[in-house]
Amino acid sequence: MTVPKIRYLCPSPRGYVPLNGATGRTPLRLTRREAGPGHGPVVNLGQYFECITDVLSKEGYGLLADAAARQLGRDVSVVEIEEILIYAEKHGSDYHPARIEVMIGGVYAVFVMNVAITTRGKAWLCREFEVLQRLNRKHDFPFLPRTYFQGETAPPSMLMFLADWFQGYHEFHLSIDKEDGSQRLVLWDAEEGYYHISWSRALETYSKAAMILTLYYDVETFEQIFPWHHAAGDFVAKVHEKSLDVRLVTARQYAPMVERSEGVSAREALLLFLLNLCVRMRLDRLDGDGPLAWADDGCVDATLEGFLEGLRIKQRKGFIDQGFTVGFLDYIGTLAKEDLSYGFHALVDASDQTAPDIPVIRNHLEGHISRFHSVLQVMKRS
Repeated sequence: MTVPKIRYLCPSPRGYVPLNGATGRTPLRLTRREAGPGHGPVVNLGQYFECITDVLSKEGYGLLADAAARQLGRDVSVVEIEEILIYAEKHGSDYHPARIEVMIGGVYAVFVMNVAITTRGKAWLCREFEVLQRLNRKHDFPFLPRTYFQGETAPPSMLMFLADWFQGYHEFHLSIDKEDGSQRLVLWDAEEGYYHISWSRALETYSKAAMILTLYYDVETFEQIFPWHHAAGDFVAKVHEKSLDVRLVTARQYAPMVERSEGVSAREALLLFLLNLCVRMRLDRLDGDGPLAWADDGCVDATLEGFLEGLRIKQRKGFIDQGFTVGFLDYIGTLAKEDLSYGFHALVDASDQTAPDIPVIRNHLEGHISRFHSVLQVMKRS
C-alpha cells in the first residue's frame, strides 16, 4: 500500500511547530479554560494525531482520495497524494478539530477532521454528521461544509468525521479596545495575526450570520439550525478590503422550537425564531474564552437586516410565497412593545435556566426589547 508522507503540527507562540516527544505526551484539554477538570478519558496529543491518521488511512487512503477528488473537481488516485499535513487547531468542550491539508500535484485539498472524545461530544458529533448531510442535500447554499466520511478508533476511543475546511476564513470574537474601552470585533487570523475589524464590518458580519440562519429556517416545518454560539467559533469570516463573506462551520441540530400540532401559526413560529435569533446573535465570550459578553445595540439592527435579506432570497428562490416577507413585516409591525416583551420573556423563561448565558440575557433584556421595538418602528415607517 502506498503510504503518503504525514506531518503533525501543533500551534505555538512561534506559529505551528512539528510534534515532538515532549509535546506528544501533553494531555488534551477537554473543557473550556474556566470550566475545571474534564470528565472523560485522558488522551495526549500524540494519541490524538495517531487516531486521526488511523481514520484517514481507511481503505488504504481511498476515502481520503475520493474526498479530495470531490473537493478539487477531478479524479484523484491514492498514489497522487504526496503529503498530508495534520494541524491541531483548537480544543473545546465537545470537539477537537484538526485541519488536514492533502497535497496533490502541488495543490492542496483542505479539510477539517472534527474529533470527539467525551460521551457528550460523540453524541453531538453523530447528530451533526447527519444534519450536515441532510441540509446539504436539501439546499444548494455554500454556507455549510460538505461532509465526506466518519470513523471511530479504540483505544483510545475517538469518533470523528471529515468535512470541508473553509480556507481563508477565521473565527471572530468580541473584544474590548484597551485604548478607549469600546467594543470591537477581533478576527482570529493565525497567519497574519489577530486584528480588529471596523464596527461597520462587524455589523455586516452579524447581518450575514443572521441571513445564513434564516436561509436554512424552514417556514413550513419550523426546523432551524440551533444551538449555535459565537463563543464556540461557529461562524467564520473572510475579510478583504472591499468584501466580507461569512460561513457557518457547524449544524449540531436541525429541529423546530415549537410544533404545528401545538396550534402555532407559521408567522408566530417565525417571530419566535426572529426573537431568539436577535438575542443569541448578541452573545459571545470576550476574546473567545473570556467572560460572557453582550454585543452593542447596533447588533440588533444588523440582525434584522440579515433576517429580512434571508427571507427575500428565500422568496426569490421560490422557497416561500411571493409577498410572504411583506406580510410578515406587516404582522410584526402591528405588535406593541408589550407584545414583544411578553414574547422575549417567554422565550428566556423556556430556556435552560442553568445555562451560563441566562443571567447575561436577563441583565440586558429590557434594553434589548426597547432597541428591537424602536428598530421595528423605523422599518415600519420606511
